[in-house]
Amino acid sequence: MKAIQSTRASLLAIAIAGTAWTGASPVMAQSTDAATPTPVAEAPEASSGALADIVVTANKRGENLQKVPISISAYSGEQIAKLGIRDTTQITQQIPALHFNAWSPNLTIFSLRGVSQNNFTDNLEAPVAVYQDNAYVASMNALSGQLFDIKRVEVLRGPQGTLFGRNATGGLIHYLSNDASSEDWNGYVQGDYGRYNSWSVEGAAGGALAPGLRIRAAGRIEKADGYIKSRDTVLADGTVLKGSGQDLGGRNGWSARVNLQYDLSPDATVSVWYKHAEDNHVATGGYVFENCDFEANGFCHTNAAGLSDGTGGVVNGITGAKASPWEHYGERRGNLDRVTNSYQGDLNWKLSDTVSLTAITNYLTLNKTYSEDGDATPLLTVNLDTGIRFRQFSQEARLAGDLPGLKWQVGAYYLDMKYDGYHSVRGAPVINLALAANGAFDSPTVAQLYKINSKNWSIFAQGDITLTDQLSLTVGGRYSVDHKSIDYAAVLSDPTINPNSVILFTDKTLAQTIPGVNRDVYKDWAARVSLNYQVDPTTLLFASWNRGIKGGNWSLSSTINPADFKHRPETLNSLEAGFKTAFMNRTLRLNGTLFHYIYSDYQAFSLAGGVPHIYNSDALSTGAELEGFWSPSPRFDAVLGATWQTSKVKSVPATGTQAAPEFFPGAPNSQYCTNQGGFFICDFPQRTIDNAKFPNAPKFSFNYMLRYNHDVGGGNVAIQMDGVWYDKQFLEVTNGPSSLQKAYNVTNGSLSYTHERTGIVLTGWVKNVFNKQFRAYALNLGILGTTSIYAPPITYGATLRVPFGK
Repeated sequence: MKAIQSTRASLLAIAIAGTAWTGASPVMAQSTDAATPTPVAEAPEASSGALADIVVTANKRGENLQKVPISISAYSGEQIAKLGIRDTTQITQQIPALHFNAWSPNLTIFSLRGVSQNNFTDNLEAPVAVYQDNAYVASMNALSGQLFDIKRVEVLRGPQGTLFGRNATGGLIHYLSNDASSEDWNGYVQGDYGRYNSWSVEGAAGGALAPGLRIRAAGRIEKADGYIKSRDTVLADGTVLKGSGQDLGGRNGWSARVNLQYDLSPDATVSVWYKHAEDNHVATGGYVFENCDFEANGFCHTNAAGLSDGTGGVVNGITGAKASPWEHYGERRGNLDRVTNSYQGDLNWKLSDTVSLTAITNYLTLNKTYSEDGDATPLLTVNLDTGIRFRQFSQEARLAGDLPGLKWQVGAYYLDMKYDGYHSVRGAPVINLALAANGAFDSPTVAQLYKINSKNWSIFAQGDITLTDQLSLTVGGRYSVDHKSIDYAAVLSDPTINPNSVILFTDKTLAQTIPGVNRDVYKDWAARVSLNYQVDPTTLLFASWNRGIKGGNWSLSSTINPADFKHRPETLNSLEAGFKTAFMNRTLRLNGTLFHYIYSDYQAFSLAGGVPHIYNSDALSTGAELEGFWSPSPRFDAVLGATWQTSKVKSVPATGTQAAPEFFPGAPNSQYCTNQGGFFICDFPQRTIDNAKFPNAPKFSFNYMLRYNHDVGGGNVAIQMDGVWYDKQFLEVTNGPSSLQKAYNVTNGSLSYTHERTGIVLTGWVKNVFNKQFRAYALNLGILGTTSIYAPPITYGATLRVPFGK
């Protein structure tokens, strides 16, 4: 089945920031990125020689991180290597207020200050925008990937709609690769080997091919066995229910990219990118079963809202026996195949001493198929299959200028996306539809076929106005227009009961009930006003108001009320105040921010009843972040971060009713569920969930990194400890008791030796040193229990890196 369209999409450019530690050598200010052609002088390094200021591009021009009145975090490529980060999601442990959910590489869900989109359908865009080398990546299917030859990872918190568009209400994450800006030939080769037979090889090389012509090429391949082991279920009478035999959580893919730069003149450069990534036959698509207090009919105990509320931890979903979070009993083999290609061209042209032009063109394609066993048992209760062909094209053009007392930029942006996909559910979640259509069921499947066309254009401008020597004002705005349409059909098949498929509804039949529900024209504006006070050369105070916007979309759900098919756009008004300062001869740097979010029509994801929906609700959130960077000597560096946050989502619909199969003949009634003869109908009295907390938003968190290095012989030895502690948090906005993740701490460690003459680095590393059990993802399925994916246990290995050239 296929249902997908093409598109052209893309986006603009850049973001963000940095703070650093280095071992024995100073961290120098980074050069201006391609999307910011205005030259930027290097900032003076701290007197200790160990911590220096970094140039960032949060305002799409090079600026000292400590001078930008925005809450920013970032890590350089060197820092990422020292942290042992190998994929795009691992940065979350060292970025305050940034979290992620993922049950496989299939879909990556970032959460920033609790702002996220936890829905697992393929047609949605996230409220935390992700950029790769200045280009927006619209599909949540394309966000996970291998991280290699990286220059910097930058994170902007809070609404960033003025310069970055309508889907950055929560902020944005930007991955910047090493490009072809170096004339001198250089590169590296690196290999990893670790637990679960995990290995990877990567490398990069680049330099001048001819005067004014440069190249940079890089690639990485990785493989790993699964860490969640398949197990059979043995019943009391000796009967064996076979598992899938497929271990989960492994990796099998490769990525490559090439960047070619040509200087048209001393003032103009063209940069061309090609990127390719594949995941091939990745063993995925399974869960563990947990937190079920079994009723006599085999269902799980629920609260009045229909959400599973057990607390017993991971069990075998058939026998109820205790089980490991790193073992599963599903009988169906899951699979992920995915191919992504990105083509991009950038033009940076200095038109005069005060005006520059930047143009960024991007075309991205993604093809994916995915299958999973969604119930974590050896019985066919819930199976899911999805596939998508996604295309996006984007074009940005902007002018930037620097006048006495005013730094300005204006631009326009165009984004064209096409989705052609299917979303198929088999089993318990669609029993009620089979009963309504056929009067009976055997093994019903509902396939949703959809094609979505989405076009967006916007214009934007921002200026930084100097009021006095110490006081400045930032004012910006963006006007955005969306045109979207969907062609959609939900088709029921159950061949044993009815040899013919039944069309349940289409976008046209839904539109007969709610006119216009299959089309959307959305016009709105984003804005930013910030008052900035430079107290002295090392201390900045700022207070800002930001208005962020995110367009509406459709809930692809087998059970849908026409009024809930399309959800409305969301609007976020953010009030923020912060400081950036340095002490002790600038060897200690502290940055802090306090924020208050006021949401209108927050897009809340609910799986209550076992089918996905997006509902609109007003919401509030208040929080604070504090980051500290301390380098008292060239031998020691520390990075510390802490967050505090409270939140409230006004109201989300609860389960209402839920249908489920009769697991054995004559199963008794229980709680809110009545046996109808072969199946149950459950009617839950609580119809709404009020004043819920944001998902993935612990009240407190604390991240840390401590690194000490010492010269030994002809090289340098460094020992490092890093990690994060999270307070308890809900993993879903419905706040089901079974999806509450208890507080936990994850600690990592490494020991490395760097040879001074050759630059060769050998590192031994351990991840999750204390073997902590914590969930990376959870779904509360009500009477069918809670299914989860646990993050890996303790892993360990070694990395060898061999650089060459200058």
